[in-house]
Amino acid sequence: MPKVSEEHKADVRRQLLDAALTCLSRNGFQDVTTRELLREAGLSTGTFYNYFPTKEHLYEALAEELLSADVATLRDSLADGETGPRLLAFVTSHVLGRSSAGVALAGFRSRVSGDDALDAIRRLNGWMVESFRPLVAQAEAEGTLTPGLAPDALIELLDLIWDGLGRRQAQGSFYTSFDDVAEALLVVLTRGAITTPAPS
Repeated sequence: MPKVSEEHKADVRRQLLDAALTCLSRNGFQDVTTRELLREAGLSTGTFYNYFPTKEHLYEALAEELLSADVATLRDSLADGETGPRLLAFVTSHVLGRSSAGVALAGFRSRVSGDDALDAIRRLNGWMVESFRPLVAQAEAEGTLTPGLAPDALIELLDLIWDGLGRRQAQGSFYTSFDDVAEALLVVLTRGAITTPAPS
């Protein structure tokens, strides 16, 4: 049997990731059957399992890939003293702007079932914190972030909000709307929600 080249493996993996994003987008980021995914990719069931042990692993890889590209763009755009404002712009466009990465991530996390999916989500949550930790530390060093905040906790808090917004949007269960909640979050991030009265 001829050996499969690394280039061919990369191409097939790319086909599966592209098919997953196409199917998820078409389904409003609801779950996709393996059959639908394979039909879109033009591949067999056996081929799929040679590359990903489960659908959850495929979704995890897709979410990481989309987010990695966005984080790399953010890092490349930074200049001295601009980390805080750029991070806020990233939150505004990605967390609040319903980016492909955001909805893919929320869609992936909403399909938790079994230990494999939980492990995949834990890995992805850790990846998020590790990816953004240097940027948050840099913003704090530049003085564009409130001092004393635990960077990892701040990242996870924003990630939780991102996750919740994406899930609620996917479910169509907002009492108000995605845009209203996103706007309120932006105000809280930039100005704070509670004003302390001046001492008398």
